[in-house]
Amino acid sequence: MSVGDVGRSDAIGSAGSERHYAEVMASILLDGVTVERVGVVVLRAMTLAIENGEFFVLIGPSGSGKTSVLRTVAGLDTPVSGDVLFDGDIVTGVEPAGRDVAMVFQDNTLLPFRSVRENISFPLEIQHVERSEIEQRVLAQTRAMAIDRFLDRTPGHLAAGHQQLVQTARALVRRPSVFLLDEPLSRMDSANRRTMRAEISLLQRGYGVTTLYATNDQEEAMVLADRIGVVDEGLLRQVGTPDEIYRRPADVFVAGFIGSPSMCLLPGHLSGSEVLITAGSLPVPPQTHKGPVTVGVRAHDWEVVHTAGLPGVVTSIENHGDHVFADVSLGDDPIVMRFDDEYPTAGDPFEIWPRRFHLFDPSGRAFAHFN
Repeated sequence: MSVGDVGRSDAIGSAGSERHYAEVMASILLDGVTVERVGVVVLRAMTLAIENGEFFVLIGPSGSGKTSVLRTVAGLDTPVSGDVLFDGDIVTGVEPAGRDVAMVFQDNTLLPFRSVRENISFPLEIQHVERSEIEQRVLAQTRAMAIDRFLDRTPGHLAAGHQQLVQTARALVRRPSVFLLDEPLSRMDSANRRTMRAEISLLQRGYGVTTLYATNDQEEAMVLADRIGVVDEGLLRQVGTPDEIYRRPADVFVAGFIGSPSMCLLPGHLSGSEVLITAGSLPVPPQTHKGPVTVGVRAHDWEVVHTAGLPGVVTSIENHGDHVFADVSLGDDPIVMRFDDEYPTAGDPFEIWPRRFHLFDPSGRAFAHFN
């Protein structure tokens, strides 16, 4: 059985998981939550609503506060102000054991001298579930995740990816109402990460459990999320679908953090119906804002034109096989362009133009997107 059978297999059905998760999954609300750790503010008056059954991904650089959000939802960190609510009920003062939350950590937390079977059954034993039901649920869960062949092995005899699946099975076998994952794929190589995120996505879609997933890998976020929350220095910068976050960034931080390579950010000056940059001017509809702005253009949104473009010169090339990224000198500004055919060479001059671009005010907030 493959993990792709989740949601339609007899094994899943025998555990009653699809129907059960539909009954118990919870909405989550962080209402103005501020969290301090050792006198340092790690979350700043954060308000975030996550819907029943949603796969919500938090993304941001290391130390941005992603893990603190998960710990606060789990009850491991207590807010100094604000509240956490599940399905409209305040759980701020409820101990972790009383929140019906399962969490998968970044590091391996499996018990090394227990078998896979014993690791997965451990939380059910603590809950004093009947032995026959434990055996049924462990077998159903491991079959659904295609790891039942490892039941009698110890974690040390498993690859990192399979260890992560065992940790995930141990969390899901509890049938929680909220599922939290803290950078669960960080210990894997790129090939295994791709496979594992597909399996996690299938599991979450099959079970429908409300899921909050933290990562600093934007590819994971874009592939997995129903919605994304971008976090920086304990602040929630933007919440939206992957497409909204990518195409309409709320500020220069989101614009620079989401996308590979980062969005080109150029200093400019908005005057009347044009934006002046060092290489020339870009016409825009009349704007109420006037004065200094930042112009944002993604690498694939520049195109070569034959007349009336902005003058650029290629300074270097980075070959990615099916495409190249070219570093280009555009007036006094360095930019990056993507080429999918007719690759340029260093020193080539040409004229270019942005198909799409974004304008940000001096505070860094976006106020116009031109597509």
